[in-house]
Amino acid sequence: MRSLGALKPTLLSKLKCVHGGGGGSKEKSGTEKKHSPSISFSLALRFMLILSFAMLSLSTIFVLALDFSVTKRQDAEIEKSLSQISQSLLSSPMDELAFLPLPYYMTFAVWEEGSALPLATNDSLLPLLDSGGKNQTYFEKDFFTDSDLLIRYKSERVTLGEKELLIECAIDIENDSASKMISALPQLIFLSLPPILVLSFALSMLISRKTISAFKKLQEKYDREKAFTANVSHELKTPISIIDGHANLLKRWGKDDPKQLSQSIDAILKETENMSRVVTTLLDMSRLENGRVKIEKSRFYVTNLFVRLKEEFSALYPEMHFEIIDEDFIELETDEAKVHQIFTAILSNSVKFAGKKCRIKLSANKNGGKTELSAEDNGPGFAPEILPHIFERFYKGDSSHDRNISGSGLGLSIASVLANALGASIKAKNAPTGGALICLTFD
Repeated sequence: MRSLGALKPTLLSKLKCVHGGGGGSKEKSGTEKKHSPSISFSLALRFMLILSFAMLSLSTIFVLALDFSVTKRQDAEIEKSLSQISQSLLSSPMDELAFLPLPYYMTFAVWEEGSALPLATNDSLLPLLDSGGKNQTYFEKDFFTDSDLLIRYKSERVTLGEKELLIECAIDIENDSASKMISALPQLIFLSLPPILVLSFALSMLISRKTISAFKKLQEKYDREKAFTANVSHELKTPISIIDGHANLLKRWGKDDPKQLSQSIDAILKETENMSRVVTTLLDMSRLENGRVKIEKSRFYVTNLFVRLKEEFSALYPEMHFEIIDEDFIELETDEAKVHQIFTAILSNSVKFAGKKCRIKLSANKNGGKTELSAEDNGPGFAPEILPHIFERFYKGDSSHDRNISGSGLGLSIASVLANALGASIKAKNAPTGGALICLTFD
């Protein structure tokens, strides 16, 4: 059975968390999908609570400021009316008070000290109130048969001859239009608050989702670049060490030892080629993941693609055996070059683990509206513990404990990225016969 090759646990865990493919990436993606709505809901709820608190605070401040302004206006009118009445009493007979140009909503009464009835008034129901020279508010419930008494008033004392008079002026707050408006504002705010909060919640949900989505895209891009740097560093470390070692051998003994010279040069050339291949592969993956590779669709017959793959691999490995199954002679519309690249990676992986004499079965069939292409080999298959990680970067396996498998562990990762770029899905499993089975499905 194939098992995981040597890979540093620290880097392995980083790759799983930061830029894993296959099972690991799907699991992470599923978790993100589960958490995204709750994050958006939480942000929207917070925004709504903040907005409601701000609205209530501003509304309270506005109502208090408006009430203060109206009260100041009322007090100024009371002061003005008191001044007019005082001047009239000092200069004219008391009967002239009835002709003073007072506002229609202003009531007054002139009381003599110790008298139960006013000497002059324009409202006989105005009670005797002494404010002590200050503006005050007076409320009496059920004062009238159908309503309460609510007035803003002020009284002051004047001496007229030998009489001590108390002049009282009042504004009926209950019937004042400005006061009515102020008293209605809290109710109006209370009624308008729920729809405003619902609307703000909906808008904040939309904004938070778009913000989170944009942030995730930036985070994913950053993670890809970070993973790319880590991958390059990891993959180039070994060949650089080998090249450095052989360069030192050449420096010491290369001039005098032709055999060592030949071996070191061959090793350096081989590792340089490996480095170039790894860098090219990673650059291709980076371009694919960032959407910088153009998909060129065309119609082609799957059998023709399978025959081409058979010819190419048979030329390299004459002892390989191929079986092609395409009973419906399926025609597919997608990027043929990318599909060819996917199956090249799959078959290369089969050769690596099943050997150069492996048997390959290439199949194509339709299932409902889907088209499935598959490659099955007669190798040892996948160990259960590595199946979820087949398409992750740098995962390697060996077919036996005494056999080392070369390669960067990027082949099936590229196949997975290419499948996503084509809008297809790719899955790996063990075939009923025990070998590896990889399926590429197009909707």
